[in-house]
Amino acid sequence: MRGSTGVQAAVGAETSPATGSGPADEVPGAPSAAVPGPSSHRSRRVPEWLVTLGIGAAAWVIGAIPYVQQRLFYYVGDQYEQFAPLWHVFGQRLRNGDWVTMDPAGWMGGNYAAEALTGIWNPVNLANFVLVSYFDDLAQAAAVVMVEFLGLLAMGTFLVAREHGARRWPAAVVALAVPFSGFTLWYEAAGWPAGLMAFTWVTWFWWAARRHARGRLNPFVPFLAGALVMTTGNPYGALGMVVVLTALGAELLLRRRYTRLFHLVVMGACAGLVALPVYLPLLGAGEVSLRQDLAVLANDTFLVPDLGDLAAASSPTYLPSITNWGGALLETQPSTYLAWFVLPLLPWLRWSRLRRRARSLAGLLGIAGFYLLATLGPSNLWLFRWPVRLVEYLYLAVAVLFAVVLSAGLATDVPRRRAVASGAIVLGGGYLAWAVHPSDLDRVHATGLLLVATATALAVVVGRRRGLPALGAVLVAGTIAVVAFQTAALPYRPGGFGLRAASDLTALAGGTTAYEGTALQLARHDVITTEQMRDGEITFGNLVRATGTATVASYSGIGFQEFSDALCMDYRGATCPEAFGRLWQPAGPGYPVPLVDALRVSTLVLQRDLLGDEVVDGQPPPGWRVVERSPVRAVWVRDEPYADEGRVSWTSPAIEVLADSAEEADEVVRYRAEDAGRVLFARLAWPGYSVTVDGDEVPAIDGPAGLLAVSVPAGEHTLALEYTPPGLRVGAAAAAGAGLVVVLQSGLWWWQRRRTRRRQAGR
Repeated sequence: MRGSTGVQAAVGAETSPATGSGPADEVPGAPSAAVPGPSSHRSRRVPEWLVTLGIGAAAWVIGAIPYVQQRLFYYVGDQYEQFAPLWHVFGQRLRNGDWVTMDPAGWMGGNYAAEALTGIWNPVNLANFVLVSYFDDLAQAAAVVMVEFLGLLAMGTFLVAREHGARRWPAAVVALAVPFSGFTLWYEAAGWPAGLMAFTWVTWFWWAARRHARGRLNPFVPFLAGALVMTTGNPYGALGMVVVLTALGAELLLRRRYTRLFHLVVMGACAGLVALPVYLPLLGAGEVSLRQDLAVLANDTFLVPDLGDLAAASSPTYLPSITNWGGALLETQPSTYLAWFVLPLLPWLRWSRLRRRARSLAGLLGIAGFYLLATLGPSNLWLFRWPVRLVEYLYLAVAVLFAVVLSAGLATDVPRRRAVASGAIVLGGGYLAWAVHPSDLDRVHATGLLLVATATALAVVVGRRRGLPALGAVLVAGTIAVVAFQTAALPYRPGGFGLRAASDLTALAGGTTAYEGTALQLARHDVITTEQMRDGEITFGNLVRATGTATVASYSGIGFQEFSDALCMDYRGATCPEAFGRLWQPAGPGYPVPLVDALRVSTLVLQRDLLGDEVVDGQPPPGWRVVERSPVRAVWVRDEPYADEGRVSWTSPAIEVLADSAEEADEVVRYRAEDAGRVLFARLAWPGYSVTVDGDEVPAIDGPAGLLAVSVPAGEHTLALEYTPPGLRVGAAAAAGAGLVVVLQSGLWWWQRRRTRRRQAGR
């Protein structure tokens, strides 16, 4: 191999993939040609594991480019309203020795077990929660975690490509391209971190499961990777596992490798059981959530790409005409971009390599075919919606196929015809990019076209003269240039819908200094400014929760139907003007307490743009006082804020509360009652609460606004509440049993492999 530097040095010597050797038997661990993989004749110059780490390190460096260009790049949408602040909250709790599945103070967003996407079961997530808790700048913390996963994704992609027979340089090239493809970088890493995490672990699962199917890896490793997929709580990851297992199983079935198929099925089933503690609480909360009508078959064209979008996958400036938020018909980010070199280099590939290996790549081709159909599918297909989310899985399969074919090197015959075809592809992509945005991005499109054309020409010349290492270096350099160009030149700006999102926790806390007890903000989302968010005057989602402020508003992916209706509160805490009047009305029939008291709210934040000057400048009702009034908001605080930790908010007149001790998941109330009556709690009545009076079980009542209520008998008694996520115990037992089964399976696998080696050695 020629001398190399940088990434070239990390990748090291080229090795030629083999198709396996030795007798084809059905015993796990025996070498077989059933599913080809990397050659055992690896270069000793740089170990494979070290190359893999080098790929990850290179991806971390590239991943820093968007953050350097735009500090809030990895802090968009759900990232800043939901995930990053909640990670900080979780990390603080973990550092204090607490791990919680339910926090009633989080209201609609406090059922962490049912939310699933919180990822509280994933050990890598837990470590990152602790890491994030040490940051005061949430944008910086989010960037660190997202770049971490981009590197892990690059390593996983490299391993998958190598496992399918790609040589090191082609595998490295696609490994450093997939994490920076359009949807993965601009959607997942920027604002949907659970999706990036799931995609990353699916990639590792694919590598481990295929290696296990070839008899080269014990089943415990793919089981662990599958458990990491499932515990992200992202259903697209679970789908990815099913697709991979189906493809690998079909390969083994066609080749009659029944023993290996048995091991794969057992391992896959055990990994699937890990989903039970993650998703059973979500299903258990379905009867009260806002997601009851999600499972539908429909097409409203929202985030639905088409073949034309995929045809421009190598144009860095192509912004698809896809229906998205706010009714927009044009994207502001390259969501269907794959890699600048994939389509332009197609005419130069030696396709005979793919034809010769088509049978051994059947699983890979099947995965690519499935995700192609799914990406072009309807907007809503049962629980799966917005099919552009699946394009990264399609691109992963395409990238691996590309690496396999590129491993044969560039073709040298009929160079003029190939150059003309390559040039036509580059020009065609540039035209499609211009056609969608023909007026406002002329210079950007021209620059992108020139960049791709120049890099393609250089890649072809260098690749034909110097071979794969030099070609790989050019392709990686081009990827770096494109990432820098896209993040600097495209019209997309981070922060979500034109906002520069708040990230400084110290500044955010400054807007809450007047708050006492639990705060309820009445505000609309579409009129807030950058300054209002940064100063903590008006915030949404989980932002102020990271400052330690107790607030009714939070971000919820599932919601609570009755509570949401009572306050007309959306998934991130925005409300309607009518919510103000409802606060002073009785909470519900048979509950004469005002709703604001039933919620035990001590601070009201009233936005002027929502409620108008008459309300914001008016005098609060008796028992409240104005502590702040500005052009943006007014802050009202109770004369006597709720100070105790209990969550009892009202009782029938004949009931006296003697003591109230509350924690997140349970509460104990001692009371004296002259007559039977009811006790109302400032807790949402999530399914999973059990209630006892002196140890005897009594039913929980769905009270007004979705609050939890209990009917109690007369006399002096002790009332106890306890919350257990529905299905958690069954799911945890199933997951633990699955782990035990895989441990036993691994022992059986090792014994069979050892026996086979001894038998072969005695021949």
